[in-house]
Order: sequence, then C-alpha cells, then structure tokens
Amino acid sequence: MANRNSPMGLVARYHRAGGCIRTEKVTLSAANSIIGRGDPLVMVNDGLYDLWSSGRIDAVAAEPSAASSGASIQAYRDPMIVYSCQTDDGTGTGTVQTAINLNATLVAAAPSNGVSRFEIDETSVDTTATLPAPNNALGEFNELFVSLNNTGEMAGTGTLGI
Repeated sequence: MANRNSPMGLVARYHRAGGCIRTEKVTLSAANSIIGRGDPLVMVNDGLYDLWSSGRIDAVAAEPSAASSGASIQAYRDPMIVYSCQTDDGTGTGTVQTAINLNATLVAAAPSNGVSRFEIDETSVDTTATLPAPNNALGEFNELFVSLNNTGEMAGTGTLGI
C-alpha cells in the first residue's frame, strides 16, 4: 500500500496522560510569517510567537493567520500532546521500522488554504522520539506519531524539534 502525499503539519491526536487536548490563545509578533493550522511556532521576544524555523518548538498553531497580522490565535502549548506528521520522501532513514523512537526535525513549507505543509525531514533522524501511526506503510510519505521534545514548557530530550 502506497501512502498518499498529503502533508498537514502537526495534527494533535491524543494527550499522553489521557487528558483533554486544549488550546490557548497566543499573540503573534507584529511582523509574523503566514501561519497555517498545524505549523510549529516559537516564542520570540516579549512572549510573542512566530513561525518556527529551527531548534525549540514552543507551540503548534490550531488556526491560521495572515502574515504581519500580530493577531491572537489558538495554539497547542501542552508538551504532553502527541501529534501525527507526514515524512517528506523515501530517501532518509526515518521511513524504516528501525527509526522508531528517534528524533527528527521538520521541513518548512508555506501553508496552503490555511493548512500547514510542514513535514518530517527523514534525513535528519537522530536519537529518541517518533512512533509510527497505525494503518500506513513504512516508506515514502508515511505518517508518524511525534512528540515535541525540546519545548520551553519542559526540559527537552534533544536538540531536534520532534
């Protein structure tokens, strides 16, 4: 079974402690990038948020926002949320079963129709933190269950994003 190529960024799936998945309001910086639902966010100066580019991920957008809006949007900030995210292609080590429980980072892409196009960068796979989602084949565009492992809310387990 081939997997379809349909990136949607980070999609909240469940809470590790069995709790409810909740969002909270975050304020974007005045010069924020365009944000899609499922885009990773980072806290920038003065507690404002913008689109993530590397390192620590502080939140995941639960709704889209236009560029340079400085708007307030709903976001997931709880580090106990497990997300699903698609891998980018079949060329890296993140598409094989031996990659379970390894770290990876994300490949950025502009949102489409308000939805994130971020994907897991298979060639960035390192150590500890991804789990395979059920009902998908190992290989190109597989969907993985991931956790944020380097957040501002708790001590990270690595330097990569998920």
